[in-house]
Amino acid sequence: MTEKLMRSISIGSDLGIKIVETPAPMPLDDEIIVAPIAGGICGTDLHIVKGEFPQALFPVVPCHEFSGTVVAVGRNVIRFREGDLVTADPNVSCGACRWCLMSRPNLCVRLAVIGVTRPGAAAELVAVPARCSHLLPKSVTPDLGAMIEPLACACNAVDRAGNLRGRRILVMGSGVMGLLITIVAGRMNAGEIWVSDPSEAKHGIARLVGAAHTVTPQQLEGERFDIVFEASGAPPATKQVMALLNPTGIWMQVGVLAPETSVAIRPFDVFDRELSIIGSNSLADKFPNAVELMPDIIEQAKHLITGKVSVWSFDSALASARSMTSVKTQLFF
Repeated sequence: MTEKLMRSISIGSDLGIKIVETPAPMPLDDEIIVAPIAGGICGTDLHIVKGEFPQALFPVVPCHEFSGTVVAVGRNVIRFREGDLVTADPNVSCGACRWCLMSRPNLCVRLAVIGVTRPGAAAELVAVPARCSHLLPKSVTPDLGAMIEPLACACNAVDRAGNLRGRRILVMGSGVMGLLITIVAGRMNAGEIWVSDPSEAKHGIARLVGAAHTVTPQQLEGERFDIVFEASGAPPATKQVMALLNPTGIWMQVGVLAPETSVAIRPFDVFDRELSIIGSNSLADKFPNAVELMPDIIEQAKHLITGKVSVWSFDSALASARSMTSVKTQLFF
C-alpha cells in the first residue's frame, strides 16, 4: 500500500523555514487526527524561529494554537468521531509526576508540547491525544476556537495573581495575551485596568475589550499599581515593573523573553515593600475553563484577530505577527 504523504511547515536547526512532505500521521489507539482549519502565530513561535526557545526540538513543525476537523480516531477513542470540530491543549503531560498530581501539568517532568517538541498544526494533519482534545462549543467558530489556548494562558495568569477585586491593574503589552488578560481581569471584577503599549495603533482595541486607560510606556511615569501583568516579553517593559508597584504589589511575569535576558532587582525593595514576583508559564490546567469561557467573550475576542495568512506563506505570517499593529495573526489552511 502506498504511504500517504502530507505537507507541513518545518523549522530546521539552522532556523530555516521550508515546506516539506512527510508521512501523514496515523492515530495511535488513544489519539485523534485533526485537519487544521485555523491556527495562531504565538510569541513562542517567534522565539523558536530566532533560536530563543530552548525547549524546541528541531526540526519543529510549529503551531500549538489551533482548531480543526477530526478525520480519524484511534480504536480506544469514544469521545470523538470523524467530522467533529475540536481544539486541543498542546501540553501533553504524563499525568503521574508530582507536578501533574498538583494540577501543574505545564511543569510535568515528561512534558511534550504540540508545536514545540512534537509536530504541530502547521500541517495538513496533526495527531493529538484524545485526552487533550475538546469539542468546540456550538457558538464558537474555528478562528475563535484557535484562540482558546492563549485564553487558557490568560486564565492561568489571572488565577495566579489571586484576588483581583477592586485592585488597580496594569497590563504591559497589547498583544493577544495582554488583551486576553484584560478581558479575563475585567470578568474577575478588577478595579481600574490600564494597558500600556508603545504602539498607539492598538490602544483602541484595548479600550474595546475593557481597558479604562491606554498609555505608552513613557506615560506611566508616576503611576502605581497593585498588580502588573508583564505580557509584552520586551526587556524595556521588565525594567519598568518594580518602579510601578504599590507596596504589597505583584509582578506577574507572563511574557516570554530570551533565556539570557536579565533585569536588575534590589532585594531590599522586595523586602521593604513586601512585593511578590510570580511567573505564569503556559496554561496549567485551565484549558477546560477557557473552553467554557470563550462563548461568553466572543464579541470581545473577535477584535483581537488582526490578520489572516495562508499557512503555506509562513514567512509572511511571521512578518504580520511582528507588525506593531498586530494583535493576533492567524493561519488559514
